[in-house]
Amino acid sequence: MTTALTQTFPTATVSPSAAAPSAVVTAERTAPVRVAMFDLDGTLVDSPRAIVEAFTAAFEAMGRTPADPAAVRATIGLPLERAFAHLLEVAQDDPSVAEGVARYQEAFRTVVLPRARSLVFPGVAEGLARLRAEGIVVTVATSKFHASADALLTAAGLIGHVTTLVGADDVEHPKPHPESGRLILGRLDARPEHAVMVGDTTHDLKMATAAGLASVAVTYGVHGRAELESAAPTHVADTFPQAVEQILAVLPSGGSPATGAVEDTRTVEDLLDDSAYHIEFNGHLTNHIKHAVVALAGLGVDPGRIRAYHDHYIALTPYGCRVEPAREPQRVIDEDNWLELLGQRTDFAAYVAFFDAEERRLGTAGMVRRYVPRLLAGWAGALQHATIHLGWALDAGNRRMAVEGIAYLAFAYVDCHPERARPAGADDTGLPRESLLRIARHWEENQPGLGARIEELVAGRSPDIHPELMRSGLQYRIARMLGEGHPLMYETPAWVTEQDPEESWEQLAHLVTVLYLTEPGDFLLLHLITALHAMRHIADVLPVEERRRAVGCYWTGILGVLFSRGHFVAPAKLTAIEGLFATATDDVDDPRWAREWDWHIARAVEEEEEHNAKLVYVMRELWRGSGGRSVYRTAAGQFTSTPELPPTFDHPPTD
Repeated sequence: MTTALTQTFPTATVSPSAAAPSAVVTAERTAPVRVAMFDLDGTLVDSPRAIVEAFTAAFEAMGRTPADPAAVRATIGLPLERAFAHLLEVAQDDPSVAEGVARYQEAFRTVVLPRARSLVFPGVAEGLARLRAEGIVVTVATSKFHASADALLTAAGLIGHVTTLVGADDVEHPKPHPESGRLILGRLDARPEHAVMVGDTTHDLKMATAAGLASVAVTYGVHGRAELESAAPTHVADTFPQAVEQILAVLPSGGSPATGAVEDTRTVEDLLDDSAYHIEFNGHLTNHIKHAVVALAGLGVDPGRIRAYHDHYIALTPYGCRVEPAREPQRVIDEDNWLELLGQRTDFAAYVAFFDAEERRLGTAGMVRRYVPRLLAGWAGALQHATIHLGWALDAGNRRMAVEGIAYLAFAYVDCHPERARPAGADDTGLPRESLLRIARHWEENQPGLGARIEELVAGRSPDIHPELMRSGLQYRIARMLGEGHPLMYETPAWVTEQDPEESWEQLAHLVTVLYLTEPGDFLLLHLITALHAMRHIADVLPVEERRRAVGCYWTGILGVLFSRGHFVAPAKLTAIEGLFATATDDVDDPRWAREWDWHIARAVEEEEEHNAKLVYVMRELWRGSGGRSVYRTAAGQFTSTPELPPTFDHPPTD
């Protein structure tokens, strides 16, 4: 069930120039807007070494001897054209400069972006979150091109903190000229005396001085302390946490934050903090609205429009049902008995109360590390929505939603039985694509018998599955398949246990996206994409030894979902579509793709089916983080529709 598009591109809704939902409006203020501006390379992300590698790759691709690494490092902070002109000893309009920039950008996508999360300096994510909590607007002024900086911030997991991003191509005169700083101040209607610039080069500090800003020099980046002090910074910090303390000293709270800023910032937080509604409605249907709020906020949609979207869903979901009010706990769940009700779909409110207390005791990350290892095997429960709820809560950094997510995992737990795992055969030595192709060929060679056996299996009844799931159809089939299994589901390929989990997630993201393109709009396949986004965020918090196990559980679970359908993708089709996109990459700096993403976002805002907003959000995150792989942009436009409820919904729910 979808609504017709009422307009092609609602420009009042989407803000393409913003890197994240703007927390600032131009309403009448009761206190000044306080702004922290950050350089990117060498300040937030330890990218100088990777930048040197990218320059080296660019020079080699041009058939030239690579520049001396020290000479390259000395150019960090300058626009690429100036850096290449200096290193090549030619004028900026020399054709070799344009070639060098193009070669560098390609190397940046393949060398720097895949390592971005590991390059974030210690304390940066926590420090940015603290500044935002103090009401300080976080911005970035960089000598990178806007799209490249956006891609790096996204790949590094920092984009959600950034309200405004200004790149070298956003201004006529990049740093050390003051135009970048002045542009940020103008966008936020802020005063220079209420802003501070943080950077690791004299270019940053000179820009700050020229723009009338206070400055903090960080010594862990490109320029050393003596060189930085020659530019007369207001403060010098040796670590990012020290820089945060100095920012707070320079920008003390002057009273209540701007009225408009509080309203807009809290709009999204209010919606995620809301505890007025039950996690499900009409039996087992998941209340998805918080997932959609996270997606729309991540896409830069105006907070007021997000609230309208939320209120429309609350009034009437796409299924034609209303959400239900939250319920009161009927018992006390504690550390001693919390496993007794696992997967019994009993007393979600009691689970919330228990995990709320545990989160207050352990913190969100501590709660996840303490309890999720026991719950990982049940990640596919509730059509993967419990995992999505928790993982997307971690993405958004919202405490209440994380408590609900882990409670939902326990409430709706459906075991995928990873204890049945055994090593795959010697012929399965490739990557996820080869592993899935091997299974697809098995299906093709053994049809129709295999499909008939699956149908016979899922038609059976099991006392271990909650009767409410029988109303679902989809959820019962998946639970039955995961419970009974198939030998191929438990063959663990070598890449699961031997490969870096981050590489596995990257490959799995590509694979499930290709899989989705074999049946565009398929509701179950779309869930595998949004659940993978969640699992990656969950795995990032888990102890190191649990991260490969998370990959293994995801692999077993998606095979259970795929088997439960009673048919499998044809290997020839999977191979053909994968081949189309194997090396296809977009130029992330090309404005055509920015316009296309704006269209996808506009459609998602207008669509009643909230899964589409989630699809666009995840696809754009993957597109940016991968340096513009075309498969993600293509999949983003393949919207789904709300499935028809089966006749079993004529019967009342079984609580």
